[in-house]
Amino acid sequence: MATISSAGIGSGLKVEEIITSLLNVEKQPLNKLQATASTMQTKLSAFGQMQSLVSAFRDAAAPLHEASGYAGTKAGSSDSSTVAATSTAKAVPGSYSVSVTALSSTQSTVSPAGQFATSTSLVGTGSITLRLGTWSPGQTAFTAKPGSADIVIPIGASDSSLGAIRDKINAAAAGVSATLITDAAGSRLALQSTKTGAENGFKVSTIDADGTNNDNTGLSRLGFDPTAGAAQSALTQSAANAQATINGIAVTTAGNTLTDVVDGITFTLNKVTTTPAIVTVASDTGAIKAMLDKFVGAYNDLSSFLANATRYNASTKSGALLQGDALTTGLQTQLRALVSQPGDASKQYASLSNIGLEFQKDGSLKLDGAKVSAALVNLPELTLAMSNKSVSEPAKNGFGKKFSDWADGLLATDGRLPGKTKSIQSQIVSNQKDQAKFNDRLSQIEARMRAQYSALDKTMGKANALSQYVTQQITTWNKNNV
Repeated sequence: MATISSAGIGSGLKVEEIITSLLNVEKQPLNKLQATASTMQTKLSAFGQMQSLVSAFRDAAAPLHEASGYAGTKAGSSDSSTVAATSTAKAVPGSYSVSVTALSSTQSTVSPAGQFATSTSLVGTGSITLRLGTWSPGQTAFTAKPGSADIVIPIGASDSSLGAIRDKINAAAAGVSATLITDAAGSRLALQSTKTGAENGFKVSTIDADGTNNDNTGLSRLGFDPTAGAAQSALTQSAANAQATINGIAVTTAGNTLTDVVDGITFTLNKVTTTPAIVTVASDTGAIKAMLDKFVGAYNDLSSFLANATRYNASTKSGALLQGDALTTGLQTQLRALVSQPGDASKQYASLSNIGLEFQKDGSLKLDGAKVSAALVNLPELTLAMSNKSVSEPAKNGFGKKFSDWADGLLATDGRLPGKTKSIQSQIVSNQKDQAKFNDRLSQIEARMRAQYSALDKTMGKANALSQYVTQQITTWNKNNV
């Protein structure tokens, strides 16, 4: 709005104060619009929070109507330092006696001592061939691993040092890793299969540039193939399978982890046992209770928010932000009815209270530990009460399905919560337009006031000047006639 700093000079009137006072009166409808806009923004934020809490409620209810959520199992071991175990829903609860007679191992070889002073010592040129497979006892026969192939590693003059050969073997990704062992006797090349199990043994064949492949010179010194008379490197550990018994049944595996040897159970073999480890598999009631705890927490968060948003303070005679809002009070009523109404899915657990979800006077839910523990003992019936789904008879849906359906309906694109949010947003836009129009009107009113008072100021200025002139003339006349 424009200002005229000289207004009032001619008349002596406090024009700016007069105009400001008059505009403040004119602004009262605008102030109401601004106050309404602030309230609508606060309500928009409140409904956004409400929508978030309903979404959290739905997320907590969703696992309740999935039967798989009640089928989990948990495995424990009497001695996890020797045999550890985990289980899935496929596992059958029971007890398993596990004995370990041998752990799986990798094959390891090392080149002869005293042949190479350092990692830069030259070995020779030619090629090294690696092949995975199974050695017979005493390394008298070698059976190639199915699906494997000879990995040929050419060794030229520029990469014929012990360290360079190590690097080329590692780069070949042949299922064999190489490292150097250095001590007072010098450096040696140590090879190890990268996976455990009898079929992951290996042989090392060499072709020497000197034409002799089985002597103590050149690349021959790195070979290991007893069946071909080329075994300059020494075998320090044989590749072997793990050997164990489960409830007296012998099992072998290439690794130290037995997966689905027993349906749904994974046994991790850590040590050879002196006495059997007892692995016990039971229903994972802890996970189910945690699922119920999460649901109760989500329900209480939503219930508390609705109660606070609709509360009326009798002492101050004022209501909370959403006190009297039909949607909010309706949701509060529906939510309480939802957890109070009986269910038809299970006769034994016809109410949440039977399961141990107790409704409190303040509208919250609380878990009764004794009732929940009793319900967890009867998992088939608890699962039915919570997770049953019926298309033909929706009344027989479990509690979890009813909770999710209620929340889904509220949160759907055409649901009441998104609809409420859109309505408030539309009102805010309309309010902003009204404010803009009113500001334009105020600018016009102010301009008119300033024009009027400017004209009045000029008129009164002239009158004041005339008055002063007349006063001066009278004073002069009086002096002349004394």
